[in-house]
Order: sequence, then C-alpha cells, then structure tokens
Amino acid sequence: MKVNLLYPEIYEIEDFVTVEQQEKVLAYCANLKDSDWVSNDAYVSDFFKDKVVNQNKLDAFNEIDKKIETLVNDCFILHPINLIRHLENDFMHPHTDDHKDNEQANERKTYSRYGIVVYYNDDYQGGEITYPNLGIVHKPKARSLLIHSGKHLHGTTKVIGNLPRYCSTTFFIGNKDHHPALNESVFGHVPEDTEYQYY
Repeated sequence: MKVNLLYPEIYEIEDFVTVEQQEKVLAYCANLKDSDWVSNDAYVSDFFKDKVVNQNKLDAFNEIDKKIETLVNDCFILHPINLIRHLENDFMHPHTDDHKDNEQANERKTYSRYGIVVYYNDDYQGGEITYPNLGIVHKPKARSLLIHSGKHLHGTTKVIGNLPRYCSTTFFIGNKDHHPALNESVFGHVPEDTEYQYY
C-alpha cells in the first residue's frame, strides 16, 4: 500500500483493495438489478436514494471491512461498508461527514470523525471527488481508499457517459468516551483535532 497525503487529514491509500477483491466486487455489481440499488434504510440520505446497496453478501466486502478496521484506534462504531453506484449525471452535493444534523447520530450522541471511500473502478468519466474550500479535484485510482476528516467539505462532480462509478463508504464514528485516531503505523503521527465537540 502507498499512502498519499492530499491535504492535512485527507489521505489516499493506493492498492488498498486487491485485484481479486476488485474483480469479485465488479462482477457482483454487474449481476445486480436496478431494483437492488434501492436502500430500505430509513436514515439513508437523498445522496444515496436509488444508488446504494446496504447488505452485501460477498466475502470480498468482509475482507475489506476487516482491513479498514486496522486503520483506526478507539473507534466507537464502524459500520460495514455499503456499495454505491453513480450513473450518468449522478453526483453528490458538497457536504461534510461530521453528521451534526444527522437524526440517528444525535439520538446516540455520536459524531463521524473520518469518512472513508473505497474505489473499485476508475474507467468512468467525471465523478471526481472535490474539496471546494481547498481547491482540490481528485480522481482516485481503482482499488484505492480515500479517508478524510469529517469536517472537510466535499462532494463529487457528475459522472459523464455510460460507465458507472462504483465505490463503498463508511465512517469512523466516535462518542464522548471513544475518539477515533488514525493508526500511526500507516499514517504517521496525526495530531488530534481538539476542536471537535465531544458529547
């Protein structure tokens, strides 16, 4: 794995997903019907409506989940990764991942310290991740993982053409007793953000 620092608390890890895992995930995607991309999770935001599969019964997803777990210490919640498909003209508006306005997060008094995106392909056009406040527009390589602070404003550009963009997301979630910290053996020393308001 090669770790690239794009900006403080924005990292890209190349070759995070193996070629074998990538092939299994893309084959799985190819066999899904359009009706499979409708989430029944009441908390799914409009970003993900008709674009996400939450329950993925494939060993490759479990393997990727376990590898993601090694990237963080003292995480209160780490949900299994989902699976997202963006088709032509799909995009995500700029937003943050800290979940300050998230009903479920407020109920359980948690916050999202880091957002994670796993990329399975890069043959699509458009679909770059953008950090508008930082002037960053980036297209991660296939099989990469991208991790950023929950406070970084980000979104994506529209997908152009008929090749879908496939990725997965999850979050390192903390609470007043558990403050997620990145694994120093992977990322080096990352200073704790003391401006986070812990419940």
